[in-house]
Amino acid sequence: MMKSVASLWIGNRLGPIELASIRSFQRQGHVFTLFAYEPLENCPEDVILRDAREILDIGRIVLHQKTQSSALHSDLFRYALIAKTDFLWTDLDIVALRPFDFPSDYIFGYEDHGKLNGAVLKLPQQSPALAKLMEIHAGTRGLPPHVEGLRKLKLRLRNLISGGLPITRWPWGSIGPRLITLELRASGEISHALPIPAFYSLPMDQAGRFADPAGYSAAEAPSEAYGLHLWASKLTRYVNEKYDGAFPKDSFVNKVLHDDW
Repeated sequence: MMKSVASLWIGNRLGPIELASIRSFQRQGHVFTLFAYEPLENCPEDVILRDAREILDIGRIVLHQKTQSSALHSDLFRYALIAKTDFLWTDLDIVALRPFDFPSDYIFGYEDHGKLNGAVLKLPQQSPALAKLMEIHAGTRGLPPHVEGLRKLKLRLRNLISGGLPITRWPWGSIGPRLITLELRASGEISHALPIPAFYSLPMDQAGRFADPAGYSAAEAPSEAYGLHLWASKLTRYVNEKYDGAFPKDSFVNKVLHDDW
């Protein structure tokens, strides 16, 4: 069954990775809905653009204190989106290789053999794990649920000193893949996880191949792959350093963007 696909963009302009991601889903027959908190200068005309406040309206963008990344807000948003709507969430660095026509409402996959990733995520609204994910909000304070050992002792001290450690000061990724993995494993719903090749066949340390001329071809993806995670943060740094911020003509991203793949 074809899924309704949606994502969030924080900012006023989409880059080539995001535009390529959207285009790939449209090419596979999906209607793409994009939520945003401000007007987008270059949103494609055939994208359904909606106000992100419909899903999560807390009057600010929640940023990770150390990195100043808005990925923290994105995590909160995707859980709310899944709980409130029937959309399938996708990060804007997923390239769809074929229609996302899954028969189940459990759609997520392993990034590696021990950890899930939430770049593609859908759960039934009655999911026990989703209920636990929704307990985390912008005002949550305390200890991250996944930490153990010496790190937990260090964070426990910070938690006491601060009167409750806010999620903005939790270790990077605490409410993302780590929490998703923890809660789905605890509920037993992890049994629905798709294998690594479904979305994450190319690991992060090879992200540069999506930018190098002839560095990657869709034909190289495994037969069981539904999509490819482009690892936008790492890929963007790579393109900035090696290609002055512009994807070469024969790069995978540029080919997807121009329907030449």
